[in-house]
Amino acid sequence: MKNKTKIFRVAALLFVLALVSTVMISGTFAKYTSEYSGSDTALVAKWSLDVTDGTNDFNLADDGAATLDLFSHLYDVNIISNAGTNKIIAPGVKGEFTLSVTNNSDVAAGVTFEFAKSGDAANVPMEYSLDNFATAGKDLAALAGAIDTAADFATIAADATPSAVTKTVYWRWPYEVKVEGDPSARDETDTGLGIDSADKFIDASTVGERTEYILSITATATQLEPGVTP
Repeated sequence: MKNKTKIFRVAALLFVLALVSTVMISGTFAKYTSEYSGSDTALVAKWSLDVTDGTNDFNLADDGAATLDLFSHLYDVNIISNAGTNKIIAPGVKGEFTLSVTNNSDVAAGVTFEFAKSGDAANVPMEYSLDNFATAGKDLAALAGAIDTAADFATIAADATPSAVTKTVYWRWPYEVKVEGDPSARDETDTGLGIDSADKFIDASTVGERTEYILSITATATQLEPGVTP
C-alpha cells in the first residue's frame, strides 16, 4: 500500500512538473517581439573649380597644358600684331590677362599660382605687375609672391551660388630701359632677340620656327580643412 502511495505521489509530482514545463514553454512562444531599423545617407563633397585666364579654361585634370590667351594686345600701329594665331610682341608692347577662379566645390579651397618662362626667347625682359605698373614691374618670382600676399585666392569659400575671384596681371616689354653704366646694353639685347627671330623666319607658313617666348602658369588648388581658420 505504501508503494502504491509513493508511486501515486511520484506520478502526481511528474504531472505537476509537466504542467509547469508546458507553461514555461508556452511562455517562450508568447512574448512581445519588435524590430526597428534606420539608415542615413551622406554625400561626398563635390571638388570642382574653374580656373581661367579670363577667356580659356586651365586644364587641371590632365597632364597636358591648356592653351591660354595671355599675350593678346591691341597694338596695330608700327607693328604687325599677329602671325597666324600667335601674337607678336616687341619692345613697347604691353597687355593684360586675368586669373580667375570659381569654386564650385562643397568645401573651401585655396589656390596658388606658379609661373615659368621657356622657349628660345626666355630672356625677353618681360615685366609683370598687379597695379598696372604704378610701382616697379616684377619678374615672375616676384609676381607669384605678390599674388600670394594679396590673398585673393588663399581662401575661396564654398557657396551654393559661387562667383569668380579674379586678379588682373599686367605685362609689358619696356620700350626703353636705362642700364646703369651702359645705356645701350638693353638695346643690344632686345635687338639680338629680333635678329634671331628673323634668322629663323622662312615665310608666313612657318611661324613655328620663329623665336618664342612661352609663359606657363600652374594653378594648384587645395581643400581647406573644415573648422580650421586659415
